[in-house]
Amino acid sequence: MRLLPTIGLFLAACGSTPSLLLAPTPGAVGFDDAAAAAAWKFESTGGTGPHATWQAHADPTAISPPSVLSLVKTNHQSEDRFNLCWTDSLWISHGDLRVCMRADGGVVDRGGGPMWRVQDANNYYVCRYNPLESNFRLYVVKDGVRRQLASALVETDGDAWHRIEVHHVGTKIVCSFDGKALLMADDDTIGARGGVGLWTKADACTSFDDLSVSASKS
Repeated sequence: MRLLPTIGLFLAACGSTPSLLLAPTPGAVGFDDAAAAAAWKFESTGGTGPHATWQAHADPTAISPPSVLSLVKTNHQSEDRFNLCWTDSLWISHGDLRVCMRADGGVVDRGGGPMWRVQDANNYYVCRYNPLESNFRLYVVKDGVRRQLASALVETDGDAWHRIEVHHVGTKIVCSFDGKALLMADDDTIGARGGVGLWTKADACTSFDDLSVSASKS
């Protein structure tokens, strides 16, 4: 398998204070111009109604200045809808994925996280932080049905930036939250390489920044 370069994503947001513990990923590349954004797909899993609106814009609290990416409007009232922003021009099979996220709002649901090995809008892995539930969880979505693989209790500042990291080689998955490995699973549901992206549920409006992907030789 060929090695992928490390790629950074600085993409939209709404207020909050930057975390002093988070620093930009070295070698990250900005991704907030219209031409680059056109490569991303804005889709949904389950539920009803139109897809959510994602927007890239400048944010003074960005981990990788000047911009971040936010889900700014859900455009639906479906509580079982998963909101997706992903691309197959950036992919991962075996390797590492990391992203910073900030939970900006949501009453039914809050937070979100990265998705990877994305085959389409109904088949992928996702790990997400939800400050309303004070938990960090890993799921696999197969044919539109979500199955939980691991869960951990996380009690922290839900309004701050947090970093989620994923190490996935073969069937082994390790997910870390702010530098601590909290989730581990062994799952072979999706073995093929796939795209990467960002995920929220229901009415969760969330900002993302400093996304990077690196592949291993495994």
